[in-house]
Amino acid sequence: MMKYFTLLLIVFLISIKTSAQIQEGAKVIDLSFSFSDSESPGSSTFFFGQSLIGFATSENTLFYGGLRYESLNFSSTGNEVNEHLTSFVVGYEKLFELNEKVYFSPFITTSYGFGKIENPSVTSDMNQFTFSIQPRLHYFINNKWSVVASVGIVQYISEKEKSGGGELTRKRIGANLNAANTSFGIRLNLNNE
Repeated sequence: MMKYFTLLLIVFLISIKTSAQIQEGAKVIDLSFSFSDSESPGSSTFFFGQSLIGFATSENTLFYGGLRYESLNFSSTGNEVNEHLTSFVVGYEKLFELNEKVYFSPFITTSYGFGKIENPSVTSDMNQFTFSIQPRLHYFINNKWSVVASVGIVQYISEKEKSGGGELTRKRIGANLNAANTSFGIRLNLNNE
């Protein structure tokens, strides 16, 4: 039943016809978040919040800067690990019209963050560099407000973990389409005509 409702909602959104797009010189405030909670085989909770300010250099082309906060808590076999990361983010986005209210965009970001990993035996400092590409859909409520959703990510991550026992460096690249990489947001388009 839910998949039919979702399909009907998508068809409805694509069929609406009114003008909405980002004009050159417009400024935007982009707020997005994600939350997931899992109970098997251990438990994990993930939270992601991001606040960006963008500027349109040409029609439907935006550059962003801002902050991201991520929190991951998981436990398995009685061990609980908490990760907290705050990052500076720079991004680029080019919107492509699907119809006058719905747009698709590849959202390209790079970020540098710092935080802590805490587990029962040790607390470590962490630095992380990330480059990522996320597909996003924008639904323009009107020319000032839009709703944004993304599912999945392609990313490269390089992180260093430092503790009293030394330093550990990890690098990984991958693509993921699971629910932990689903985010929703709202965007205010300032001085957009």
